[in-house]
Amino acid sequence: MKLVRIVVGMLLLAATSAAAAQVIKLIVPTAPGGGTDGYFRILAKEATPFIKDTIVIINVPGAGGTIGVAQMVHSPPDGQTLAAVWLGPVTVSPNTMRVPYTPNDYIPVIQLTSAPYVFCVHPDFAATEGKSFIEELRKNPDKYTYGDDGIGGPGQLAAERIFRAMKVKARDIPFKGAGETLTAFLGKHIDIYVGSVPPILQHAQSGNANCVLLSSADRIASLPAASSLRDLGIPDEELILWRGVLAPKGTPPAKIAELEAGFEKAANAPATRKFLDDAGEQLLIRKGPALRQYIDTEYEALGRLAKALNLSPQ
Repeated sequence: MKLVRIVVGMLLLAATSAAAAQVIKLIVPTAPGGGTDGYFRILAKEATPFIKDTIVIINVPGAGGTIGVAQMVHSPPDGQTLAAVWLGPVTVSPNTMRVPYTPNDYIPVIQLTSAPYVFCVHPDFAATEGKSFIEELRKNPDKYTYGDDGIGGPGQLAAERIFRAMKVKARDIPFKGAGETLTAFLGKHIDIYVGSVPPILQHAQSGNANCVLLSSADRIASLPAASSLRDLGIPDEELILWRGVLAPKGTPPAKIAELEAGFEKAANAPATRKFLDDAGEQLLIRKGPALRQYIDTEYEALGRLAKALNLSPQ
């Protein structure tokens, strides 16, 4: 009889544990593969010991990431459906297309990464750093062409935000991404590369490109000679590639705190840090009111910029 009670107790304990364990659906609003998907797959694995729920990646691509974010905001606010995002579907696309959500429909849980866009020129360009680069554009309005990640993309907005602040002009040549922009740049079909750091880095190191300016407020270790926006005196015009996690509006504060703590620990795990190092990105943690303010400020600034560029949805 004692043995029966022990067995029954073990079965009840197992059943209770199974009931307590839940699955968190982490919606990645891109197709499988690529930097955002790869980063969050590692983060999810590293976060499981801290969050204690099984985290399952659900890829929901389409419409610049906005389909996946819309699916998240319309999910029950129980902390079991989250969105793993970059700035695109949060502060860019909502200002350039119609989307079925607003910033008030989600809670920013945590920002995890930071990576600037970089401006690179050919070795014979008449500038070697940020200030002389801007001065060359000022002396020659609309003479130079720059390639970016498409009309209304983060790269174009990063460039135009800086150019307008410095009162200079260059001609935008849109491409589908950094890879196409790099090919056009190396073929000398455009004068300026505007894109992420990793594709251009080896060419900068070999002397085939001179990276003169970053879209971030501060300099980075992988391109120590590239000027920052602080060097130009406009640190508030920063627009970087950042990644973070969102939850539906109404998710209980205790659940948000649990997720925030778990993802922060996972972001500092060796495997996650290695991914960022290999990708030329930085760990940057923002959370709580600071993250909400950061997103709201960026959203409003890009809204004004999109309107000025006639990119606002009609």
